[in-house]
Amino acid sequence: MLYPVRFGRVLFAFLPFLLAFARDRHRFVVVGRSREVSDERRRERASELRDVMLELGPTFIKIGQVLSTRPDLVPKIYAEEFRTLQDAVPPGAYEEVEPILSEDVADGGQVSDVYEEFDTEPIAGGSLAQVHTARYGGRRVAVKIRRPGIVEVVETDLRVIRRVLPLITAFAPERHRFSLRNLADDFERVIREELDFEREGRMMDEIRQNFEADDSVTIPRWYPERSTERVLTMTYVGSTKLSAVERLRERGFDPKEVAHDVANAYFEMGMVHGVFHGDPHPGNIGVDERGRIVFYDFGMSGRFTPEMRESIVQFYLAVVSRDVNRIMDVLVALGTLDPDVDRQAMAHVLQLVLEDLEGSGVSDWRAILAEVLTVLRAFPFRIPPDLMLVIRVATVGEGVLRDLDPEFDIVTTAREFLLEHGYMRQGVGTLVEETRRDARTSFQSTVRLPSKLEDVLDLLLRGDLSVSGLELERPLVVVGRTLAYALITAAWVIGSSILIYENPVYGAIGFTIAAVMTVLFVQSILKTRRTAR
Repeated sequence: MLYPVRFGRVLFAFLPFLLAFARDRHRFVVVGRSREVSDERRRERASELRDVMLELGPTFIKIGQVLSTRPDLVPKIYAEEFRTLQDAVPPGAYEEVEPILSEDVADGGQVSDVYEEFDTEPIAGGSLAQVHTARYGGRRVAVKIRRPGIVEVVETDLRVIRRVLPLITAFAPERHRFSLRNLADDFERVIREELDFEREGRMMDEIRQNFEADDSVTIPRWYPERSTERVLTMTYVGSTKLSAVERLRERGFDPKEVAHDVANAYFEMGMVHGVFHGDPHPGNIGVDERGRIVFYDFGMSGRFTPEMRESIVQFYLAVVSRDVNRIMDVLVALGTLDPDVDRQAMAHVLQLVLEDLEGSGVSDWRAILAEVLTVLRAFPFRIPPDLMLVIRVATVGEGVLRDLDPEFDIVTTAREFLLEHGYMRQGVGTLVEETRRDARTSFQSTVRLPSKLEDVLDLLLRGDLSVSGLELERPLVVVGRTLAYALITAAWVIGSSILIYENPVYGAIGFTIAAVMTVLFVQSILKTRRTAR
């Protein structure tokens, strides 16, 4: 595809929308007041933009799918419209892909020399590939073949996007420019990985091995000797797709139980195995005849870094416990929130969001993420590249579960998973360890306090201490003793709070000592007041 022709077509397709958005901010593009746009008009625009993406082909379809999970960049109405984008397109003729099969898996020979049987009628088609069934090694297999010329199309589109991006960012609010550039870079990486079928095979095999001992999940097996960057051969696993809810019921499966099993499988992947299946739409998940969950299409799968995995666990724990301070800590750790953000203002707003969602009976990640991301627009905020697919899994995946069970409560399911796998206890253990560390520091400071007070008194007796504005004739020894009692009392209270988790008896003894220290503290305060008179 000629780059200048494609560039002109893309620019011509998007320019009316860019001008319309610019006029929403300034009636005369660069000057003038903003204008009111009704929700109905916004929805019409979103629908028109979705149709343009469909016409422009696979690269822009996938951009729309990604934007549907980015409420920090696009308004809710547009995100909802973009969720309807599907990259299922009619498969091409077998004659178009046969040369790829011959070159990649048959060493230039006949396809029949490799596969005992090969069905030339495809069973599925997408914008990047199509799938055929065959027989290999006596087993029925599925063969995924990359569409001819698709790499050239994608590479040309990526060049166009890089050229158009400065124009788009010029029209975008300044707070969105970092995320837009970030999104473009990450999208380029993701779509290139999705075109590499050898990588997909390795990820599929890793996830299959992770679930090998779990009889509730099954993953197709990869045949590396009959796979290349353009061809992926895997075992054929039949199933009823999640989109066929009535068919699931007819086969005796309860959609509510299926939703619960799918959610647990995703939690297992992310929090236990540290990997993710990044394209959880209903066509990529099914239930086989034994009731096992089947996952297909691992082109958008990937691994979490240990830090990312830990942050995700902490985020789930924070949301489940409605702990806004921990939510902020996780957002900072993920690089989403600026460390210098006004934490008090942020905590207040997040608390209102969670209370509003709790009061409305809404308990799902899509609502929580949408509300939180909307709130974050007013703060120093960005979404790092590694977080984009995590948000996609959370939002798209939950939409699939809600189709199975409209009353599905992802927060309750997450809480059950965290409890069952010991993450709640781990969270308490982390809190106890942090408290123990703080208490140790406080105790060390308390131990050093008498010597420091003695140094101050020596300075005073030698006449070397001079502090403006204080009545130093007041007996500082009494004041120091009062302060020491206060710190020691606080140390015993904190220490006893820790001990109560480890040994209730020692905790009770600690609180008794703390009570005695409190009495001495009060007496010291009274004595200080009498001395002051």
